[in-house]
Amino acid sequence: MVRRTALTAIAIGIVAAGVAVLVGQPYFVPGMGLGLVMAIFNHRVFQSSAMRFTTPEGVVNRKPFAGSVALRLGACTLVAVGLLIVEQPVGWGVVCGLALFQATMLGNAVVSLIRYQRQGFVEEGGADV
Repeated sequence: MVRRTALTAIAIGIVAAGVAVLVGQPYFVPGMGLGLVMAIFNHRVFQSSAMRFTTPEGVVNRKPFAGSVALRLGACTLVAVGLLIVEQPVGWGVVCGLALFQATMLGNAVVSLIRYQRQGFVEEGGADV
């Protein structure tokens, strides 16, 4: 699901970059790219830290996990706000890149859940969907 999310977000980002250039906002494009890179990197680090701070029994060691999450989200926020102050189009590109990845991830998760529920419904002897 992560690969599909990243590829979908990048494809949508390329289309958005083309639109941004066409409407005269070329500085939005590097911000969008930076936002997508930060979002993908953040998600990869989130996955590895979730595994690192979870015991074999499935218990999460919350304090270091929460600290790593706060540090990553704080860094992403600092970059986005800093660029909004220094160069607004680039900053808005970063914000849109981060939001695009999250929206794509949410959409893919919803589609996966719907597919899973339909599969379970059919296996239980429900009507063909």
